[in-house]
Amino acid sequence: MTAAIVAYVCAGWWSLSLLLYVGSVIAAFAQPAALRRRATRIDQPPVSAIVPVNRIDAEMEAAFASLFAQAYPRFEVLVSAADESAPALAVARTVAARHPRVPFRVVCQDTRVAVSPKLNNLVAPLAAAAHDIIFVKDSSFHLKDHELAALVRYAAPGVGLVVAPPIATKPENFAAEIECAILNGYQARLMLAASVLGIGIGAGAIMLFDRRDFERAGGVEAIAWAIGEDHALAQALGRIGLKTVIAAEEVTQVLGRRRLADVWNRQLRWMVWRRQAEPWAFYVEPFAGALFTALAGAVGAGVLGAPAALVAAGTLAVWLALEAQLVARKGWGWSWRSVPAALCREVMMPALWIRAWTVRTIYWGELPFEVGRRPA
Repeated sequence: MTAAIVAYVCAGWWSLSLLLYVGSVIAAFAQPAALRRRATRIDQPPVSAIVPVNRIDAEMEAAFASLFAQAYPRFEVLVSAADESAPALAVARTVAARHPRVPFRVVCQDTRVAVSPKLNNLVAPLAAAAHDIIFVKDSSFHLKDHELAALVRYAAPGVGLVVAPPIATKPENFAAEIECAILNGYQARLMLAASVLGIGIGAGAIMLFDRRDFERAGGVEAIAWAIGEDHALAQALGRIGLKTVIAAEEVTQVLGRRRLADVWNRQLRWMVWRRQAEPWAFYVEPFAGALFTALAGAVGAGVLGAPAALVAAGTLAVWLALEAQLVARKGWGWSWRSVPAALCREVMMPALWIRAWTVRTIYWGELPFEVGRRPA
């Protein structure tokens, strides 16, 4: 009797998980058409663009150039670092010299009021910015020429934060392929699907917000405790009645070569953050993945009237086929290496989830942080 109940429960979960997955793929395809209708702002207020930097990333010069080349009537660029010795500052100054019409400043201050190094790096330029509309961009992400103008159009009344789906491109080794599979086939799909449902998720690749709203929501103090300042910002703005919008426009990051240890540490940091910030989503996360769904299908195969091996293999095949369609049609890059990378991701994500329950130290680059540590 117990075995029969388990089989029925597993078969039911297999059906539900597949249905949710197919729905998320359809929503991801529909997201651009659904979201562009929400881009209703007409005016183009002056913008202060802030780029926090430290080390040099792949194709950073091109990423900086994409910001300075924005077709927008009035904006300034502030590049911030903890100190003048940050190697990326030389790259920023080189690009800025080629665009003399764009006001440019370097702001250096070693601030340590927050858990997140990125947020510490934003404190000084947020205070120094000439304009209240703030556009924060990670140094490694590339923009299209009209991207800033397009993102401002989403900042309509009632919107506190505008973000864009970060898409990984040009992986040069297998570790980078795995990260590409995580960012594109997993995280971007869920972001786009959430966006269609009206669910706002903070994503730090780019963020557009009004500094006055940020200060009204508590400013740096309100999010200083967070590993993920992006989602914490979305939550803080939500508490004062402002929503987060995930734009239809994407931003791209060139991955280049990656070390598997770095991929693991980065994804573990975000997994721990999801445990802290969105515990209910964290609890169910591994059970909605391809691996657990295939295992559930195998256990419930008797109820489904098919051999267990066939159900498990068929589930993985359908899952990967739909992912290939989404990633390829979106132009996010799909090759024969994407299949083993996606399979490695499906093993890696449950392992990260298990580790996130017990880990005491996480890493931001080379910097160690104690889980749950609050700023002094």
